[in-house]
Amino acid sequence: MQRTKLTIILLLTISLFSIAQIAQAVTIEKTYVGIKYSFRNFRTNGEVIFIDPFGKKMAVYELATKQILAFYNYIGNFVVEVYDLKNSYITVDRTGPNISKVSLAGEALKTVKFDRRIQGSVMSNGNVYVLLEGGQFYVYDTDLKQVSSGKFVGSPAYIYAWNGKVFGTYIWNDSYDVEFIGEEPKDLGLTTPSLLVGNLLIDTRGGQVYNLETKKTIKLSSYISSAYFDGQNYLIASMSNSKVYTLNGENTISSFQVPYTPTAIAKVGENIVVISAPYNKVMITTDGKNIETYPTGEYPIEIFKLNNGFAVYCSDSGEVYYYYF
Repeated sequence: MQRTKLTIILLLTISLFSIAQIAQAVTIEKTYVGIKYSFRNFRTNGEVIFIDPFGKKMAVYELATKQILAFYNYIGNFVVEVYDLKNSYITVDRTGPNISKVSLAGEALKTVKFDRRIQGSVMSNGNVYVLLEGGQFYVYDTDLKQVSSGKFVGSPAYIYAWNGKVFGTYIWNDSYDVEFIGEEPKDLGLTTPSLLVGNLLIDTRGGQVYNLETKKTIKLSSYISSAYFDGQNYLIASMSNSKVYTLNGENTISSFQVPYTPTAIAKVGENIVVISAPYNKVMITTDGKNIETYPTGEYPIEIFKLNNGFAVYCSDSGEVYYYYF
């Protein structure tokens, strides 16, 4: 992994305008971060790790100061995951296929190679679980020493950790859809369990959420795009009817409709923030009735909470838009 000599890059920030609409004034600024098409971003203590798997680049960006703290020109063939160890990184390269421990200067300290593509990975209890295509998995500590290995019954599409337990999920499988390591696979009646938020395993295509703790299934609407847990309730967005649902984990409390297809959601203070990637819009509401709509960059995909507002990363334009209350 090659790191540029410039360690801190001050970025041009453009103050766009202030908009006063229904309930509050919002000031919008934007910053170009130099990384486009980053579909995997990792938030760590006010910093975001942006990954461009196609350009093979990585940037460590500080949200508050709008600075790039580090920039790496080459991080691997197709990196899909990065774990920040503070004094180093662990990168997961799907097509390498390999995992590497990399110094802050960009030097590869150790690399473990595999004979099949990496399907996914997750960190649990200080160990990295690497799932390969076909269902084989390996477990490593943060020094990339192998701890154990095993194989799922089938070939899971995703791997997750919940309450210290690691499990794989299967999509479009009529026989079973969840398999915890060391247990028999289970059929929970889910079609595409492909999101895990808090205790909820979310069937995105089937429009269902399964509570892993209570073992209760709640039916919503198909094509669920995102979910957010605020410590008490869950917010879940559906693209099929452009609705946002509020759940307490057991039941649906309320719902409201947004004017543009919702693709990501978060709660910032008392504000519910919804973004629409196809329409390049940001929507803000406190009650689901009065909804403020703001412009943003090209193809917004992720929301980051700030002390006095929030930021939105726009994948196609390589920009971070700031919204200050």
